[in-house]
Amino acid sequence: MAVLIDLGTERGLPETDPPPSPGSRRISARWLSGLLSGLLLFAGVTAAAPPTGALRPAGDLDLPAGSTYFVADDLLLVATAPAGRSGTSDADDLSGTLSAYALPGGKRRWTVPVDTAGRHYAELAGDVLLVAELDPVGRRTVTVARSARTGALRWSRPGRVIRVAGSGLGLGVSEVRSVSGAGRRLEGAVEAVELASGQVRWRLPLASTAVVQPVPGDPARVLVVHDDVRARVHDLGTGAPVGAGELPPADYAQSNPWVVGGRLVLRHPAGRDPAVSGYDLPGLTRRWTRPGAGTGEVVRDCAGLACLDGGSRVVALDPATGAQRWSRLRPRGWNSIVRSPDLLIRPDAHQGRSLLAVADGATLRILGVLPPGVVDCRAGAAAVVCRTAPDRLGVWRLTGPA
Repeated sequence: MAVLIDLGTERGLPETDPPPSPGSRRISARWLSGLLSGLLLFAGVTAAAPPTGALRPAGDLDLPAGSTYFVADDLLLVATAPAGRSGTSDADDLSGTLSAYALPGGKRRWTVPVDTAGRHYAELAGDVLLVAELDPVGRRTVTVARSARTGALRWSRPGRVIRVAGSGLGLGVSEVRSVSGAGRRLEGAVEAVELASGQVRWRLPLASTAVVQPVPGDPARVLVVHDDVRARVHDLGTGAPVGAGELPPADYAQSNPWVVGGRLVLRHPAGRDPAVSGYDLPGLTRRWTRPGAGTGEVVRDCAGLACLDGGSRVVALDPATGAQRWSRLRPRGWNSIVRSPDLLIRPDAHQGRSLLAVADGATLRILGVLPPGVVDCRAGAAAVVCRTAPDRLGVWRLTGPA
């Protein structure tokens, strides 16, 4: 029987869950359709018998000292620091390594030498693995493209490359780094980058700072909101402008506005109160506005609905009409690993072990338990990876019904 914890407004739990970390990544939703059936009834997090079902141990992996790890779809990537950072002076020890392991099985695919940066994150775009390398002080990002099959270097460029779903082009951007955090706004220029070769298809200079959002579709487009709230929509393939308009003043960032279901959804002030509005694309005609008090500052895609995601509450709106489809309070003690879909963990919730759950609309469903003391969990297309010790990772397979 499926686990079901109703988190609607009538029976919601207290509101204490913190917002996601800047490194939280999206994961594939392809396992969700069959993932949530066949689970045992679980009436509370302190039940005597552990919940079981969609989570299966898949193995362990030893980590070299000082290494970091990250997940991109079905790849686990482990970056080791150069040995020279451990105090040696050997010139041959000035390179680190980047290794890729297939998930959930854990078989190593390749290892290549790299100049290891302070932090990494990565995305898969077909056979291209885009690895963003951020230096230890957080001031410079470089994007490196490698073959997902062999690790061979294809190209690299300064700044970050934003994927556009369904397209062989990405958006090359440079982030503004300030006291408000990296990645909220961009500067310099927006460039359409061919992911296979790294070649620049077209370039749009920015007079000041801006926010950029991909607009997936056929044809794909890109939205650029300038700091004077002028917004323009450009054809992704050619850079030609295809729409323009003016948006209201708002706290613009990489999660506000957001493109959902071919509509633009923006959280913005309306007088003294917050509001949320929906706009057509590419024409940028406003179609609806509704009060936005208590809905949080992050806008994201929830299976085609526009989720307004706060630390305590999630509200899902129809992006075409603004009608509320569902809402739920975030339960006490649960922290999001990723938010598309919303995969959550609650440490030490069941006899000292951590619970793993997925938010399915207005409900929360328990997937299974993780061992005591797991930290730094990441999720991929069909697996969850957590640090079980300073030098060891555990891998769990996310499975559907047998």
